[in-house]
Amino acid sequence: MKVLVFSDTHDHVDRVEQMITEVKDKVEAAIFCGDLCAPFTAAQLLQLDMPIYAVFGNVDLDQGYIIERSEGKIDWDALGHEYKELELDGRTIAFNHYPKLAELQAQMGEYDAVFHGHTHVVRNEKVSETLLLNPGAVCGIQNGKYGVSSYAIYDTKTNTAEIFELS
Repeated sequence: MKVLVFSDTHDHVDRVEQMITEVKDKVEAAIFCGDLCAPFTAAQLLQLDMPIYAVFGNVDLDQGYIIERSEGKIDWDALGHEYKELELDGRTIAFNHYPKLAELQAQMGEYDAVFHGHTHVVRNEKVSETLLLNPGAVCGIQNGKYGVSSYAIYDTKTNTAEIFELS
């Protein structure tokens, strides 16, 4: 199974639209690692028309309205939860917004893969047998300047991820 993993859209609807166009026929599910920002971007994600699992980030301030705009079609973490766990195609996955939490989860060795966002910097490495992945930022902002806009596609069969850059 191929899964879109993305984070930190920060209301850059043009980049979100480009990502959706690129992946729509290539993946079967999506995992979002936080920092959507405005509720209207949640409605935009519904164009994916597939299961979407999501957690909130530190700038997702109007969580109630984000959930409302998702029309019940995005599986958000419960308000106040720090991370979400799920099983896809036999793989145990944990994801959240924060790198330190993700590092600790990867070190525990209880998950096949752990995903996070927040830093806007790509990370694709193994911690023992656990894949630790930050897909970078869809918005393309790094250190206050425009840089690389990216997302990842995770392969449950190989427990690996490939990073894709938006131009």
